[in-house]
Amino acid sequence: MDIIYSGIPEYETVNITKLTPGSVVVEHDVILKAKFIPDYKEFINKIAKKVEEKIKNATQEQILNNDTCTTLLCFNMTATKVQNISVTYDPEEECRKKAGKDFAEHFFVEYKDERPKCITRCMPGFKASLNCNFGTCRLERSGPRCYCLTTDTEWYSGETCEFSTKKSLVYGLLGAVGAVVLVGLVILLVFVLRSKREVKRQKSKVNQLYQWHEEDGGPAPGTFQNAGFNISEEQEDSMHLDSVYSNFQPSLGHIDSKTQVKIQRPQVMMSSL
Repeated sequence: MDIIYSGIPEYETVNITKLTPGSVVVEHDVILKAKFIPDYKEFINKIAKKVEEKIKNATQEQILNNDTCTTLLCFNMTATKVQNISVTYDPEEECRKKAGKDFAEHFFVEYKDERPKCITRCMPGFKASLNCNFGTCRLERSGPRCYCLTTDTEWYSGETCEFSTKKSLVYGLLGAVGAVVLVGLVILLVFVLRSKREVKRQKSKVNQLYQWHEEDGGPAPGTFQNAGFNISEEQEDSMHLDSVYSNFQPSLGHIDSKTQVKIQRPQVMMSSL
C-alpha cells in the first residue's frame, strides 16, 4: 500500500480495516496529513481525488499485466472505489467548544495570515470586529454590546456610540426652558392675584351698597319692594287716610237695594313686549 500512495506528499500511512476471506478485497483507511489552510475543505477534496486515481491506476496496471487471468481472484477496476471521506479537524467546532456553552453562539473563526483565529465581534483588528466608535465593546450572553463613554464636555449615544451631544448645549436648552416656565408661572401668579383682588373689590362694593340701602330705609338684601306702590311713603301732596275716614260718613237711606248692578265681563288683552 505504501508503494501505491507514496507519490502523494500528504500521505501518512494506511490502516487496514477489513480483509474479505478467500479474496483480494482489502478495505483500508488512507491517512493524510497536511498543514492547515483557510480553504482546507477544497484542498482535502483534491487530495481525495489523487488517492482515488492512485488506487485505480494500480488496479488497472494489475489487470494489464494479467490480461490472461481466468480465475475469480482477478482485479476488478469497477470494484475499486473511494468512499467516506472524513476530516478529523473542524476549527469552527473547536472554537465553539473553547468558548463554552453560554457564549458558543457568539464565537466564530476568522482567518488572519492564513491561520484560523477564534474570535468574537468585540475583538479588534478583524474584518468582523464591531466598531463602537466612542465606546467599549463587551460580550454578554445576549451578544456583543457597546457601552458609550461620557466625558466632561460630551455624552455619546447610539447602538455603536456614533452620536455625540455637547453638555453645554443641553444645559443651555434646559436653562432656556426653565426660564420660559418661570416667566409663565409669574404671569399666571400675577393674573390670579389680580383676579382675586378684583373679586374682593367687587364684593366690597356690593356690601357697601347694601349698607347704604339699609341706612336709607330700603329693604334688606334679598327682599323685593314695589317702588311704584308704597302706601307708607309720604309725599308732599299726599293726605292721610285717617283724616279722610274720620270725616266720611256714608248715608244709605236713598239707595234702592233691589236695583241690579250689571258689570261688564272683563276681557284679557294680550300685548307683545
